[in-house]
Amino acid sequence: MRLTYPRSFLSLLLIGFSIVAAPLLFALLTNALAFERLSRLAEQTVHSSVKVTQASRSLATVIASLDRAARQYSVAGEAMYLDAYRTNRAAFLRFTHQLDEMELSEAQRAELASIIRDEDAVNMLITHSGPTPELARRLPQEFANLTEHGQNLIRVGDQATDSGIEQLRAQAVHSRDSVFWLMIALIPTAILLIGSFTFLIARPITQVSEGIRSLGEGNFAKPIAIQGPGDMVRLGEQLDWLRDRLITLEAQKTRFLQHMSHELKTPLTALREGSDLLSSGVVGSLNAEQREIARILQENSIELRKLIEGLLNYSAVHAQTSYLDAKIVQLREVVRRVVNDRKLPIVAKDMRIELNCEHVTAYCDEEKIRVMLDNLLSNAIKYSPERGLISIKLYKEHNDAVFEVLDEGPGIPAVDREKIFEAFYRGADAPVAAIKGSGLGLSIVKEYIQLHKGRIEVLDGPGAHFRVSFPRKKTGNEEEAA
Repeated sequence: MRLTYPRSFLSLLLIGFSIVAAPLLFALLTNALAFERLSRLAEQTVHSSVKVTQASRSLATVIASLDRAARQYSVAGEAMYLDAYRTNRAAFLRFTHQLDEMELSEAQRAELASIIRDEDAVNMLITHSGPTPELARRLPQEFANLTEHGQNLIRVGDQATDSGIEQLRAQAVHSRDSVFWLMIALIPTAILLIGSFTFLIARPITQVSEGIRSLGEGNFAKPIAIQGPGDMVRLGEQLDWLRDRLITLEAQKTRFLQHMSHELKTPLTALREGSDLLSSGVVGSLNAEQREIARILQENSIELRKLIEGLLNYSAVHAQTSYLDAKIVQLREVVRRVVNDRKLPIVAKDMRIELNCEHVTAYCDEEKIRVMLDNLLSNAIKYSPERGLISIKLYKEHNDAVFEVLDEGPGIPAVDREKIFEAFYRGADAPVAAIKGSGLGLSIVKEYIQLHKGRIEVLDGPGAHFRVSFPRKKTGNEEEAA
């Protein structure tokens, strides 16, 4: 399924922050609601318990007053005690009515019903019997039962309060556990969301970075396409337009080099043939000064021919950068072939060649590897002093084949090491600049090594020290050379 990005990178950031913050806001809201419910339940429980306890204790006090007034009436028989009894009974009825309207447990309602029933029986006894010895004898027992039920009501109320407090504690533990597990569940969710949006945000940035690096490295074959917000997609389209323009400019440069090289070869041939005729004396004998001039013409025509051939070779390299005639190659034989091809200049400068080559095979383009190594050896010969030593090493390193070429020349200054692989670049160091060259050899080396997915490095040393490595495996089939 294709991802649909918003129209701008800023919108993507805002959406990402909003979605990542949503679980945190949900957790805060859930916690607030849980604590609000707990607080409300605690308030209700405490308020109800306090009201029931107050009413129960007030009812117990009124029962005691009823008992006292009823006994005084049964003994003295005076109306004032009967009025006191009736006043206390009115308070008793008021409290029982209040209790009946409150939230009571079943045990509390059972005790309240017993109290109302017992008090009604006492009231009937007082109303119908009057102040008699029989009333005085029965009242203590009746009020004893009534008082006992009143105390039971208080005790059951205390138990209900304890039970409510226990329920509050259990509810608090439940709320705490719920919040804890909610936070535990939100941690991986938040991490997943953060990781997802980090990928979505970093993906187009990485693609832009890779596209710019690809352009900087001169890799124009792969189109640049950015998948992301609309503004990043437009940036990718601009980079791809730049890639097309660079391809066009590179093709124009290559055609210019090819055309100029071919155009220069015709007058160069005439110039060289004329200098050869002069030097050979075909048009007449020359004095010493004339022969010197003819020699200078002849040498410079040869040098100019080499430069033109270098330009043609460089153009050919760019024309073939997408093609590899790869096969299993014995690299030690390639080294020996290159050294044999350069035997004449080696002997002319009385140089020594030290070979330290292991038995290494690789899946590669033999001709391109030969040209790469020949250019490195040619540079070493060119910049080394007479009777100097050139060392060539070949060995395996993990899954790579590695070449090292060392000489005893002036070396490569640190400031030039990043630029010497650019086409036509020649170092600013005086001894090196004094040696003529096209400045294309190392550029061709780098092109061929990159084509093999390898790399070339300049290492420290008394002279120039190049290290080349490239994979020995067959691309795509994981087939390793023996």
